[in-house]
Amino acid sequence: MTTLAILGYGNIGRVHGENLRLLRGCRVSGVYDPAHPSDYVSAEAVMNDSAVDAVVIATPTDSHALLVEQALAAGKHVFVEKPLAGTLADAERIVAAARACPDRVVQAGFCERFNVNYMEARRAVREGKLGDLRAIHTSRVAPYWASNPQWELGVLDTAVHNLDLILWLKQQCPVKVLARGVQVYSDSAIPHSVTTTLTFADGSLAVDHIAWLKDEGFPLNQCARSRMLLQGSEGYFEIDLTDRPAALRTEEGYRKIDSVILGEGCLKRQFEYFLRSIEEGTPVLAPPEDALLTERVAIAALESLRSGQEVSLA
Repeated sequence: MTTLAILGYGNIGRVHGENLRLLRGCRVSGVYDPAHPSDYVSAEAVMNDSAVDAVVIATPTDSHALLVEQALAAGKHVFVEKPLAGTLADAERIVAAARACPDRVVQAGFCERFNVNYMEARRAVREGKLGDLRAIHTSRVAPYWASNPQWELGVLDTAVHNLDLILWLKQQCPVKVLARGVQVYSDSAIPHSVTTTLTFADGSLAVDHIAWLKDEGFPLNQCARSRMLLQGSEGYFEIDLTDRPAALRTEEGYRKIDSVILGEGCLKRQFEYFLRSIEEGTPVLAPPEDALLTERVAIAALESLRSGQEVSLA
């Protein structure tokens, strides 16, 4: 039985709590969030609780590095939400702390790696079924109400999911990053629609588009609507998650139900893998080293957005 505590109980923290409570072989001892009623009085109280085996860090991005370091120093396993950090330096701190504690499991919150559709896409690529992978196209949308113009990565906080999937499939870092964005809404000075192009050393390309949409009927559990097209010399693999498999109609209205968020979806499955790594020593499917590479590409895209120039990573 693995005992976990949750740091940060906003939107995603609550989702993590609900999913963890559905899993056997673990228990949630409590949460800490200064903005919400909490079981712990401070993050330090969580770290000092000897009954806690692992922590789930779902706090604002700029707090991740320090909390990961504190948790590892206290002997805890760590699940840390994406993006890994707010700066490349902080992301590197997290990787260094994880490497210094090889007996502790550290997993990044790239839940889409645990989506069976993307797992099958990776299997097809690794088995050579598509031949030479020449082009990747991805897209994703997110609810505008969940945005925060103070986030340093802005809309790229959502795009990192697609960037991570692209790097996971290509297994290499791009040599060039070009991003273009546009402000759609007047009430926040951030790009609400962004297209990012990654150029790889073999000449292949990946193009990602991300948008935040104003839609009052667009709850968190309807986020993503993601798509992916992999084009290889011998075949292609297409994923279309723009619709949801179930719906609920009541007197309160109509709501589609997203299994990606709850139930058998990837947000639950990522914790099954996390617990397995803790209990059985299986390899971490979303290690911090991979999240650092995604961070590097995301920050390059942010730099390109600001400068209007293509950024070299070679």
